[in-house]
Amino acid sequence: MIDKLLKIFGNYTRSLEILYLLNDIKKLVRLDANEVELKNIKDFCNKENLHLEISDFKVIKIMDKGKGSYANVAKKVPINYPGSGLYHIYISKDKNKAKFLKLLEYKNDDKAVGELLDYPQCCVDFFMENKEKQQKIQNDFILLALNNSEGFKFSFYINYAIRYFDITLLSHFPHSFNCQKSIEIAKINFECIKKYSNELVNKFETMLKGPVLYTENNGVFMFKDYKLNNNILEFNEINSTINNDLLELLNENKKFEIVDKNRIKLKNEIIEDVGFMLFN
Repeated sequence: MIDKLLKIFGNYTRSLEILYLLNDIKKLVRLDANEVELKNIKDFCNKENLHLEISDFKVIKIMDKGKGSYANVAKKVPINYPGSGLYHIYISKDKNKAKFLKLLEYKNDDKAVGELLDYPQCCVDFFMENKEKQQKIQNDFILLALNNSEGFKFSFYINYAIRYFDITLLSHFPHSFNCQKSIEIAKINFECIKKYSNELVNKFETMLKGPVLYTENNGVFMFKDYKLNNNILEFNEINSTINNDLLELLNENKKFEIVDKNRIKLKNEIIEDVGFMLFN
């Protein structure tokens, strides 16, 4: 089933949203799609008796700096916009839910959209309180969530920081990495994946567990084959969203000191405004 979804929806993040919908874990999903993808998605929805609504506008994604090809900011343009753009699509087993979500997003009612998508209320409120400030940066709430969190060690279920590698069990920004409601959602999603593919669930667990170094503009880094002793992280393997000077330094030294969750010491230099998280 997951391989079939991947052929239609293109990546794990979108495909798993549909898997949760088919298994009644989610009542409604919102995705994006281009013109070519839409035909196959329409055919799939017809075969699965899913109701599909398509936005009356297009969006142009503005790529984040330092995060691969990921984009957290999207600019709305008219439906007849001549350039390439994406449609937002709303899919549900309930026709009215799909139509209502389309209407709410058209009205830019982000709070109602989050509530209709069954995001935890604490996370919806967190998004609303911070969205204006974050939209001026890259619309990424990870450092804010980390600042709301106690310590830097968290459950792997809530590892939303490596979504830039197409690995996540959540579709919303958690208000903190201690958010129990988000962890419960992620656990349910994890068990759903396990029903269909032991191989994929093992891949997710392996990747979600471990240290992550997050920066707003200078890359996201995940470490494997690591040891953490007295706040010194030593590692042999690193995955990055970017090839830059910071990646080169990390690869040269193979270790750094965690000063606190927002600062590391690398080659006698303090690097600030980062986020360090250890998921296990």
